[in-house]
Amino acid sequence: MTRNQATKLIETYGQAWMQRDAELILSVFTPEATYFDPAEGVVRGHAGIKKYWEDKVLDSQKDIEFKLLNVWVDNDTVIAEWNASFIDTERQLHIDMTEVAIFGVTDDKFSSLREYYRSVKTQV
Repeated sequence: MTRNQATKLIETYGQAWMQRDAELILSVFTPEATYFDPAEGVVRGHAGIKKYWEDKVLDSQKDIEFKLLNVWVDNDTVIAEWNASFIDTERQLHIDMTEVAIFGVTDDKFSSLREYYRSVKTQV
């Protein structure tokens, strides 16, 4: 995968997050992809990723902003760094997040995601 291809996929990921679009997020992942969030564990496949996004994003986040900072590519591995912020509607918190995500690549899509982040939470 080229850096340009990776950047486009990650920008689509960010767009899906900001638009809270579970179908769009699936467009960047292979059907059997794995998705690891250290707070939630691993989900598998499109069905698992969609449910995760419905539960975590659609049901409890709004006013989402996403800014891609860096992208590195090494054959079938992509590493991305971004900043994101959103309102956690369940806990009434403003979340500012810095994240590093490590993606595996198969057939020009992401076959795995491991995300690691630091969050600063403030009352809304």
